[in-house]
Amino acid sequence: MSNGELNQEQVYQIARGGIKKLIERNNNANGKDPQTLSMLLEQISKTPLYVAVQKGSDVKNAKSINFITLTIGGQVFIPVFTGPEDFGKLKDSCDFVCMHPMDYFQVLISKDRYAVINPFGSYFLMWPELIREHMLPYMQECEEFKKKNEGQLPQ
Repeated sequence: MSNGELNQEQVYQIARGGIKKLIERNNNANGKDPQTLSMLLEQISKTPLYVAVQKGSDVKNAKSINFITLTIGGQVFIPVFTGPEDFGKLKDSCDFVCMHPMDYFQVLISKDRYAVINPFGSYFLMWPELIREHMLPYMQECEEFKKKNEGQLPQ
């Protein structure tokens, strides 16, 4: 890695910080700023985040992971985090795994589950329809664009 280039983990770390700022901005606008929401959904769709799992979970197979859940107002959520500083009171009671969105999105929509990013601070809720109707199509478009233009884009 020469010329001051960032490695992929450094890029993801910067993106996670951006997600936190976009969540705050979205919350300050009461979710009524479509540009902020669009940027937030885009960043969440392409940035690996941390999920809380039961201690000792087999994390090699995303479909068999035992996610920790939180119940808020009768609704069950899978907590997702932008970084270790956001783990809050779960920090010592479970393990954390960094997962690509496609992996945990599939679990959320297949089990009709809700998620909350950074539940102990400025948070963002995700529900199955949001993922199905907005985030997965965005990810699919990006993948199709990448395949279509493979070898044509400058490195």
